[in-house]
Amino acid sequence: MNQLRWEWLQSFVVVAKQGSLSRAAIELQSSQPTLSRHMAALEQKLGVSLFDRSTQGLKLTAAGEKLIESSSAMLQSAQQFQRIASGEQESLSGSIRISANEVVGLYYLPLVITQFNRQYPQLEVEIDISNSATSINKRDTDIALRMFRPTQPDLIAKKLKNINLHFSASRSYLREHGEPHCIDDLRQHRLIGFDRDLTMLKALEETGWQITPADFKNRTDSLAMQIELARQGAGICVTHQPIIERYMELQIILANAPIPKLEFWLVCHADVQHNQKIRLMMDFLTSSFDG
Repeated sequence: MNQLRWEWLQSFVVVAKQGSLSRAAIELQSSQPTLSRHMAALEQKLGVSLFDRSTQGLKLTAAGEKLIESSSAMLQSAQQFQRIASGEQESLSGSIRISANEVVGLYYLPLVITQFNRQYPQLEVEIDISNSATSINKRDTDIALRMFRPTQPDLIAKKLKNINLHFSASRSYLREHGEPHCIDDLRQHRLIGFDRDLTMLKALEETGWQITPADFKNRTDSLAMQIELARQGAGICVTHQPIIERYMELQIILANAPIPKLEFWLVCHADVQHNQKIRLMMDFLTSSFDG
């Protein structure tokens, strides 16, 4: 069984205060599905129901009322701990360079970097956005966030998580063109995909679906452009589940299609892993992307 996790308690306190997943998601800069998963995991771990759910919102149960005071005290203690720790880090200075592809850079990193800035305002962050792998061996970057595991022996790599991929389209597109019910139905739709990059095509072939670039009506090697095309109703693309959940206009289709998951890796050179500010950022990224 999972250990009791800090983010579950933090979500519990804020959801209880707000009485609503949507308002709590705004305060925590998270998503309703994420908070819902946190509450379900916490209730399963504790073996009690924490909220009564109704059309008026969420109200603490008797068990929830007993736990909220101690949970709030833990949250306040942790915040005080962070403030003290931040004070001890005032001697840290300089910059940290992170490289990431455009999807991680545009859709995942901004919130994490903003939170890091608040906690460590004395440190500067440089972000290199590129869909090609920046050379860590040549010291072009301090830390890399990658969607594949590096093989070089002098690199330190930590797997952060697996990211689910799904076919997705805008609700307006599906109203106009109908929803596909099997993989073969996709050939009757406007597909959004890669132009010269064949990585995703090879992954889709693992599902048993034979596809070529000619099957894509809209082609671009920019992942962000693919997502924006789908949001505007241009067709169906394959993208990250957390990104789909972020936008109300996007909808998962063919949810059970066996698309391979993406591995999300944190990478640095072995020579710099004990550098204090780089270790600080690595720990922060690990905590932010865990779970």
